[in-house]
Amino acid sequence: MDFRLKNNDHVIKSGAIISTIGVIMLILFGMILLIFPVIKICDKNCIFVSTAPKYLKQLINPLFLFISLILISLGVFLIRIVKWKT
Repeated sequence: MDFRLKNNDHVIKSGAIISTIGVIMLILFGMILLIFPVIKICDKNCIFVSTAPKYLKQLINPLFLFISLILISLGVFLIRIVKWKT
């Protein structure tokens, strides 16, 4: 099976842009966790509460971290698959 892309440079550049967006999201996630720490409150059951403002609390969830890691891996995959095929 012969698979060739006409615009390899465009795919490589888009992969780099996608992975850069994922890295920026990951850095933002880490900065929010460092600037606004998470507090542990224990009575019978322990709960974890972020000290971040309401609009930043939306970013402190596993889905945001998952999306950033998926974008990084997708960008690297696009770069690697194009370089492998050429």
